[in-house]
Order: sequence, then structure tokens, then C-alpha cells
Amino acid sequence: MQEPSPVVVSMEFSEICEHFEQLEQTSSRLEKTGIVTSLLTRAHRDEIPIVVQLILGSVFPTWSTEKVGVGEKLLIKVVADVTGLTEGTILGYLKDTGDVGRAVEQAMENKKQVMFLTEDLSLSRVYDDLTKISQYEGKRSQDKKLKILAGLLTNASPLEARYLSRIVVEKMRTGVAEGTVRDGIARAFGMPSDVVEKAFMVSNDMGLVAKKACEGEEALSTLSLMLFRPIKMMAAQKVSTVEEGFEIVGTPCAVEYKYDGFRMQIHKEGSKVRIFTRRLEDVTRQFRDVVGVVRENIGGDCIIEAETIGIAEDGRWLPFQQISRRIKRKYDIDEIIDKIPVMTNVFDVLYLNGESMIDEPFKSRRQKLEKIVTSVPRKLVLSEMVITDDAEEARTFFSESLSLGNEGVMLKNLSSPYTPGLRVGHMLKLKSVLESLDCIVIGAEWGTGRRAHYLGSFHLAVLDENNMPVMIGKVATGITDEMLETLTERLRPLIEYEEGKMAHIKADLVVEVAYEEIQKSPHYESGFALRFPRLIRMREDKGPEDADTIERVYDIYESDML
Repeated sequence: MQEPSPVVVSMEFSEICEHFEQLEQTSSRLEKTGIVTSLLTRAHRDEIPIVVQLILGSVFPTWSTEKVGVGEKLLIKVVADVTGLTEGTILGYLKDTGDVGRAVEQAMENKKQVMFLTEDLSLSRVYDDLTKISQYEGKRSQDKKLKILAGLLTNASPLEARYLSRIVVEKMRTGVAEGTVRDGIARAFGMPSDVVEKAFMVSNDMGLVAKKACEGEEALSTLSLMLFRPIKMMAAQKVSTVEEGFEIVGTPCAVEYKYDGFRMQIHKEGSKVRIFTRRLEDVTRQFRDVVGVVRENIGGDCIIEAETIGIAEDGRWLPFQQISRRIKRKYDIDEIIDKIPVMTNVFDVLYLNGESMIDEPFKSRRQKLEKIVTSVPRKLVLSEMVITDDAEEARTFFSESLSLGNEGVMLKNLSSPYTPGLRVGHMLKLKSVLESLDCIVIGAEWGTGRRAHYLGSFHLAVLDENNMPVMIGKVATGITDEMLETLTERLRPLIEYEEGKMAHIKADLVVEVAYEEIQKSPHYESGFALRFPRLIRMREDKGPEDADTIERVYDIYESDML
């Protein structure tokens, strides 16, 4: 007679929240790693992937299209229903604390309604209910979401409510980055950190990595690239001159147009094609024209990377801002496809016919790419590239690229692998002289006079060592009325609360900002300020995690001092 399967006793959600609070109370990365390790060793192996995802502040992996889909306004409505407080009172808590988790915690401490029959929350109950919420769509879906979320909050302690709320809106504020979780997994299961890192690079799923690490190094080594599970894209470092670039990547090297377009990761299996952004968002619907041309003109099952640019009627290459309208477009897609046709410039292959290409040298990957791409003028082409060790030839190619409306050139080491998710030294970008930073908009001020209905004077932030936004300045110049209208429309749903003319905004939108100089400043949390900043454009292809870092700001400041 077969023995019955053992019953898995789920971890108490309160225990996880106690660890979250410990993480929040220390700034030491070493201590944070120890807390993550402790939590992972206490969790049942079936729940380890869930624990890891919640540590990172989300219910689902970044590549997943599933979302809880509950914003702060809906959350506050639920909290008001559960506590008997007014939404205005809870908004007041939010203004005082600047943190939705703390605001909900305070509301639960001051609730007017007392529930006599409550039950302890388990991790499995929280995860299952949040997963159910993500699956509701269509009519009455909001009511169903409210009911489930209310059930969780009714049984939550104030501390549990703090972290439950943050998980729902994906703003954990514990200062735990992926690197800390990686090291925690390595320590918990006795794995080398570089092995864990490699597994995460190819899977883009830290929860899955932890599960495999728990099973052993052999199980961990089975993780590899998978079609339709996008991975983080490799990023380039910046250089100021061709000579500097040559010194870093070595010569001869590949010098390639840096298009002013939209970077895509395209997955193809047979006739099935899906397109992902740098933020791993699925934009297949918005680029149906690209899907068609890829399906017909790229051979084999593959994962390729490309830069797609808009093409004007006269053949001119259009700036990124023109094509960026497609990324968030949900309606009238065919209209904008007809209005702004695109050309996709393919530059790398990461996976081909069942085999990962990322460990192969760039030169080999390029050769394989050339064999599977059939060029279609003004629709699908290989990226323009030369291989050279001649600085003058590279400068001429750079000038040619700029004259076509591109941003500059890329310089690539011919022997280098593809390193997912990292900003590497074997791929560099050389742009025009004007320096810029990719900053996160974390606040804005309502205008006056004829601009009273627009947000302006945007508050900018870069990422600190814990990947938290820290303010580096404000920008109010270089912004047309049309751009103000677009920015206001984009940012209005992200407003968390307002104080007079000041709107505090959820960190989501990245903008490119030019400046004359970086100065030290005691006025901003970053310790630096941008002198004469000017807004260049929105970067809808980038998420807040792609913004520039305080480390880069410091490096630029130091180099300017030399």
C-alpha cells in the first residue's frame, strides 16, 4: 500500500514579514544577505520560489505577463472598507509617510471596525489569493479583486498589511537588489555565486533559480535559455572617444551604427513570433508588421536582438520619439502602423535551433545571424557594421552614422560573449558630445497660467547602491507644450499623492536629460545636482531599473575634475 504524501505546512506570512522588517532596518548588504539566507533555509522547498519573488517585491517573475493589477487608489479604497476610515484619512497617512505600506499599517492600527473572527495568514493563502486577483478580467473583475484583497487585509496584522500592500503595488522598499538575493541563495544552498548568477542570466527567474539550487548544482546547471521567456538585455558602457573605446574593447573590433530606435528581443519558433521590450513587456500586438516580416525572412527557431526605427515617406530615419508612441498604444494600432512604417535592424542572435549562443564570441554569432536573415530593404536588414583597427575609419563611420540621424556608434569586442542583464566593458557606446543621463521622474509641479493643467518642473532621480531612487535635480527647460501634454497624460495615473502644487509620482517613467555639468550639492539626497538640465525625450523602452546610477554620476563628476 502506497504511503500518503506528506502534508506541506505552509510558512506563516507573519514570519516572512518579520524578516522583511529586518531587511528594511539595515543598510548593510552583508546583513541583508544573511537575513535572506535565513528566510530561505526556513522555507519549505515548494515555497522557496514564492519567498524569493516576494523578497524581490513581486508575485510573478519579471518576464511573466501576469500582474496583480491593483494600483494604489484601488488599494486605498479596500483599506477604507476594511478599517472604517475614510479614503481621505488614509491619503493623509500616505502624505505624512510617503509610503503606501506605512500608510496602510497606520490605518490598520487605527481601524474603527473590529473583526472578532480572523485567522492567521499563511504564505500559500497570500500567494494563491494574489494569483487569483491577477486572473480576473472584464466586467465586475474589480469587485472580485476588491473582495479577495479585503479578505486578506481583514486577517492581516498591521505589520502584515504593510508588506502585503507593498507587494500588491510592487514597491517593497527593503533595499534588496537581485545581487543580494543571488548571494543569499548561494549561501543558503552552498552554491558558488557565479553559478547562481549564470543560472539567473539564462532563466531570468530568481525563484526558479532558488528552487533548482535547493535541489543541487546539477539541477541548477540544467537551466538555459527558453523561447518566449525573455531575458534581460546586455547593456553598454559609455566612452567619449574612439581611442578610448579601442583601448577598452581591443582591436580590431566591430563598429556598428547606434540607431535612435527601439530595442527589441524577438523570439521565433516556426510561425510563432513574440516581441519584447528592454523592460520585458510583450509588444507583439503593437508591432504586427515586424512579426510578419520576421516570420517570412528569418530562418530557424531563434532569439534575436534588433533596433527598430521609424521611416518617413521620403526614406529619412525618424527619431525614437516617433516610434515610442507605439509601445503604450492599445487602440488604433493599424492606423499608427500605416502612419509610421518601421525598419528592423538585426544585430545579435542569442539562441538558434535549440542551442544557446550567448557563450559564443560575437564574431561567430554575427556570422550565424548573417546566414538566417534575408534582408528586405526598409523593412528588415542587418545592422550596418565595419570591422576595423583604424581610428580614422571608425571616426568617419561615426560621422556617417550621425548624419543619418543616429545617436552614434557601438564598439564591440569580437571575442566577447553575450552577458544578459549586465552593463559590460566589451560593448561600448559612443554618442555625440552632449552628455546625458537616464533619470527617473519621481515628482512634478503643476504649472501656472496657460500651463496650469500641465505637470512641469519634473523632479529627477538616479539609482543608489540599493537600487533606490535618489533625487539629483529638477528639469523644466527643453519642453514644448506638446511634450508637456504627453508627459502629463503619461504621469497622471502614477500620481501617488499631492501637496499643493507638488505631485509625488511613482517611479516608473525614465527620461533622457542633457546637462552642462554635474556639481556636488547638499540640497539633494544623491549629493549631486545637474547644472542647466534639459529634457531630451521620454524613454518608454526603459524601466526604472535601467536608469543611470549614482556610481556613474560619481565617475562622470570625477572625470570632469581631472
